[in-house]
Amino acid sequence: MPNTPALFGIKNSNRNFADSESWSKNKFNSSFPASLIAYMGSKNIRLVYLKLNGKSQIEKHFISAKDLFCADPLSDDLYYSFESSYTPFQPISIGKPPSVDLMLMNKKTSKILAGYEMKLTTLPDESTCKLSEDKYGSEIVIRMPSIHYLACSLASIYKDNQAGLKTYFGKKGFGNVSSYIEAAQVNPMLKQIWDRMNHLIVDNIANQKPAIIQPIWKTIGKSAVLADNCLDVFVWSNLAFTRLFMTEAMNTPADSTVAVNRPTRALIQLFFMLNEVSVRGTFDSADIFQKLTYTVKNDKAFSVSGMKTNKLMACDELLKPRISKYEIKDIILGGGQKLLSPERRFDAVLVNSPELFN
Repeated sequence: MPNTPALFGIKNSNRNFADSESWSKNKFNSSFPASLIAYMGSKNIRLVYLKLNGKSQIEKHFISAKDLFCADPLSDDLYYSFESSYTPFQPISIGKPPSVDLMLMNKKTSKILAGYEMKLTTLPDESTCKLSEDKYGSEIVIRMPSIHYLACSLASIYKDNQAGLKTYFGKKGFGNVSSYIEAAQVNPMLKQIWDRMNHLIVDNIANQKPAIIQPIWKTIGKSAVLADNCLDVFVWSNLAFTRLFMTEAMNTPADSTVAVNRPTRALIQLFFMLNEVSVRGTFDSADIFQKLTYTVKNDKAFSVSGMKTNKLMACDELLKPRISKYEIKDIILGGGQKLLSPERRFDAVLVNSPELFN
């Protein structure tokens, strides 16, 4: 056991876990899951892998930590690079390539092995905490960089076959995004946008690959007390990820001026990113995010409540996560927990001070 703060399995990284700064909330939310995956790999516990089948339904599979990281998580040659620009997508992306929460590299050769978005989520969320445990679900909040990453992931399937991508958008594509900045301009096209994206997705079932890592931590109801079996990891393929918003995205509304909701906006933005790739081989995510807002704030792409994610993720591992709270001491090492600095919220202080109300 290390005498200094550390996380299981992470031997080489761009974070120094002896430094309290590496245990801040935002950093811990990506580094702890990476360590959890390494720990599960050491126990030969495969991660739940959610993939899309030919009927556009989510199917549960499993993937090993080694296959997910494209290397043994405990290898001396593996380098964990957190919050890094995913440079393999640079040729597709004008400006900066998407930043990923976790990028895996070979320390000796500097070869980039994989890159993933990370979504550490609570089980249950506000919408499911009063339901029976089999109905518990986690809210997933998706930010704009995840849409950028998803577009690059799908476009990369056609990196040597731009003509193949054109089959979904036509030889000249759908024109400039400036022609679709108003709801009234884009709404009449929604059915066609949805259909074309869905065809592209279904045609690439065999090409899907892991994209989003979603660890879950389970509590007893809405309380701040961990369940005995509290940790597990779900992985979404890039195609399965699209179900989180395409299922909610609008088809052509009866009124062409109806407001565009967040899931529909995510679909439109993804569509026009791929449209640009089909025409020019690259796309400008910043330009698309700026123009295709539809008066909706850009603070997030969209969110999905636990009521909805439960239906996609329901399985034994969601009901009873496989890692117990008593194993956390084997993941957070060397007193690292003492460096954690959680947010201080007034409502949390009140909940944990019942004596004030006696």
